[in-house]
Amino acid sequence: MTNSPYLLLVETSVIIDTDPNTWQAISKLGECLLPEVVAHEIKNIANGKAEGNESVAKQFQNSSGLKWQITNLTDKHADLVVRATQNLSRKAKLMINVAQSAVGVANAYPQKCVVLISDEISLRDRIAKLKQKNLCAIPSAIARQWSRTNQAPPIVHQSIEYLQKQISQPINQSLHQTDTIGLTTSSSGVSTEQKIRDRQENLPQKTNYRQIAISLVKFGLTTTFLVTILLFGWRLANPQQFQQFWKKTGLPPLPKILVQPDQPKKN
Repeated sequence: MTNSPYLLLVETSVIIDTDPNTWQAISKLGECLLPEVVAHEIKNIANGKAEGNESVAKQFQNSSGLKWQITNLTDKHADLVVRATQNLSRKAKLMINVAQSAVGVANAYPQKCVVLISDEISLRDRIAKLKQKNLCAIPSAIARQWSRTNQAPPIVHQSIEYLQKQISQPINQSLHQTDTIGLTTSSSGVSTEQKIRDRQENLPQKTNYRQIAISLVKFGLTTTFLVTILLFGWRLANPQQFQQFWKKTGLPPLPKILVQPDQPKKN
């Protein structure tokens, strides 16, 4: 299978009702497949067992340069079911078999645009009604124009655009998941940095509280010491006034050594 985005499926009418120039033009578009039912029909026409241009059928069989491959791929579809009560002609049955082959190829190669080339209007309409995104049908005249201008018909272009979106969608989802992981990691990093920053900011606060407590203790001790010195000096300078003040405070009496200091001994 080539890297071409197209797979060309050729129907009986395009072979019997055209000429080698059309076949060559179609070959230039990409890889060409011949449904098994079509190859069998061409053989029957060439052998005179089916209606059609016998000489053209034989000419096609001898065109080894085309290198078209016969495919036995086929698949059923709800809109291609033949009921037992239906009395279909041989040609109608052949068209349904070709349509089922087109569906089989499209299902087997979902990433390729399968283009059925047919000059049967009823078959092209049937393919269009299937609404399978990677399957479409065009007449041989459009196929020749496509080969000459190298411009894909609008219906083929739409199918290619759909396939390109389908292929790019998983890539975008993967990129989106990668971005989400990156954002999550980034957010986690920011949160971690914030926590570290908060801890660093909290540490000085705890240190400051400790320093303030130490300062208060030092201040209290210093104040107590100074008050004690002042009270002791007051006691020495004016004992009676100090004694009255002390009684008013309601505090326990001072040790005797502070209230009645030793008198100097007389000689």
